[in-house]
Amino acid sequence: MPLRSVGLVAALLLAGHAQAAHGYQGRVHGSFAGHAIDVPVVCERPRLAGQRGNWFYAQSDPPTHEYAQDRNGDGVAVTVSFSGQEAMFMLYLAGQDHNFGNTRREQIVLTEGGFVLTMSASRYEGKGRLRRKVGEDEIRLAVDCPQR
Repeated sequence: MPLRSVGLVAALLLAGHAQAAHGYQGRVHGSFAGHAIDVPVVCERPRLAGQRGNWFYAQSDPPTHEYAQDRNGDGVAVTVSFSGQEAMFMLYLAGQDHNFGNTRREQIVLTEGGFVLTMSASRYEGKGRLRRKVGEDEIRLAVDCPQR
């Protein structure tokens, strides 16, 4: 009986891995603070009021919508939410979490399957009164989520 359980667990894990790999139909690529990024993503285009729009979610290490978690151990995790006008990024890179959003329309260039975001972001350290600006990060990320 224990051998059957081990075999069943192994089969389920392999099936889940194959299914997840098949679901990657998009890409997030570019650079963040001097680090190159190029990861496949699972794209979700939910219907709102029964209609498809120019909004979507993209995740490199699903399933997470609240944060980016490196589930596959490659050192990079990206979760993107795009509303057609604004983008929200949750990024895990080089051992650190980076969250940024409230993008302005002029920072986003729409493409056929997604968008390109180009912006600078201030980096801070510390909390409360000890919080201070320690630098600027240049961000250029392309998100490709083809419509199906």
